Amino acid sequence: APGRRLGGAGAEQVHVGFDGPGRVAVTYAAAARVAPSAVVYWAQGSAVRQTATGTVSTYTTYECPTNGDLRSPEMGAPPVSSAALAALVNTSAFLPEDSASYVYIERPEDAWGELDDRCIQYKNPLAYHESPYLHTVLLDGVRPDTTYSYRVADDAKVYTFKSPPASGASSPSRPFKLGVWADVGTTNVSLANMRQMLAADPDLVMLAGDLSYADGWSPLWDEFGVMMEPLMSRIGTLSVVGNHEVSSGRYNALAWKERYPVPWRSSGSESPLWYSFESGPLHIVGLPGMYSRTDKDSPQYQWLQSDLVKVNRTQTPWVVIQYHTPWYCSNLDHREEAVPMQKDMEDLFYSHGVDLVFNGHVHSYERTHPVYEGELDNCGATHIVIGDGGNYEGPSNVWSEEQPKWSAFREASFGTGVLTVYNDTHALWEWRRSACASRAPGAGGAPDAVRFEPTYDAPACATEGDTSAQRSIPVDAIMVV
Repeated sequence: APGRRLGGAGAEQVHVGFDGPGRVAVTYAAAARVAPSAVVYWAQGSAVRQTATGTVSTYTTYECPTNGDLRSPEMGAPPVSSAALAALVNTSAFLPEDSASYVYIERPEDAWGELDDRCIQYKNPLAYHESPYLHTVLLDGVRPDTTYSYRVADDAKVYTFKSPPASGASSPSRPFKLGVWADVGTTNVSLANMRQMLAADPDLVMLAGDLSYADGWSPLWDEFGVMMEPLMSRIGTLSVVGNHEVSSGRYNALAWKERYPVPWRSSGSESPLWYSFESGPLHIVGLPGMYSRTDKDSPQYQWLQSDLVKVNRTQTPWVVIQYHTPWYCSNLDHREEAVPMQKDMEDLFYSHGVDLVFNGHVHSYERTHPVYEGELDNCGATHIVIGDGGNYEGPSNVWSEEQPKWSAFREASFGTGVLTVYNDTHALWEWRRSACASRAPGAGGAPDAVRFEPTYDAPACATEGDTSAQRSIPVDAIMVV
């Protein structure tokens, strides 16, 4: 992966988020406590340097490698080795035999059998992972649609980011561009998708849940931060939680909250799990969806209702919502998981004219026609599943035999999407494939692995086992009106 590895007093995993209009959040990690919590920033071409100071925190998580794919990842990501786990589980290295926490590991692979409900035993002092020092610095007075240079901590390296346009800003000569992806992880395909998103140069990026796939092996949060730094230090990201932030690894969203700030307070929210943000012609909403209550009396529903009522469709004519688990998906993976949320909230979306809904969770790509309650409806939202970010669990390649009438395009390869908004009524949605997958024998007798062949629009590529009619098509482009 590109970038540095955590060590010393230097900063890494630098990324940009938002804290409301004119406020940019810069977050970075440092191994040493002495690293300053400060950012020096300036508009390009300006001689005026500003310094902002921030806050620093750490957090502790319980090591629970709950996902079996961590041991033998289908996507070819570096596995969690038995030796690495044994180094934590084997307390015989430092405890006497009569200790209640004593565990002797003869062979490294035996460490997996010593897990307690897929966690290292709680009484083992090595069962707890300490995060690096995480610094978050808020930059005030950031002008919209402006390129800034900045330095973090006392590092000499200069980064740049471009602030997104102000709410309501539009220009026929410069349409607004929104990048979208989900279910990313830290594989070679994750890296290819990161580079593809960076090359698209959007104004901001939405990530619809499942960021690092740490899944209880917490160093992977740092691996993810290092790999994503070229993109996330340059283009601001708005993310939401998925199941791999909430339940996998038993994080309950803690790592995500500490590492990836979102503008929840500025949008009148009571929780970082739901928020809104405006830029250019877009009103963007982030939700936890089914990972929090969704009934009409729930805080999530009550906040969303109050937020949508306040949208000025003259200023921000496009309303876009992201949450992780899809309502509309014809893939056989995770089918109809979010039906309770859909029953609770689809009328609310429809009555407020939500234009586009972005989801992940299913490791494939699918776009619907405008739909409401399972029927084609020009006043309904277009739903897009874009869980093809490249994580180690592999593609979801088996679809319902008959493509539903509301399903316009579906494919089980890997890629990213960009929404280009031209005016109040017309936008171009484009999904672009980055890679396909074919199965090959695993090295050294390991289980079958998925071999990735970067294609970058190669017209002949298709993921092995993909049963969709569109499996060989490298680009899906449609005008949304």
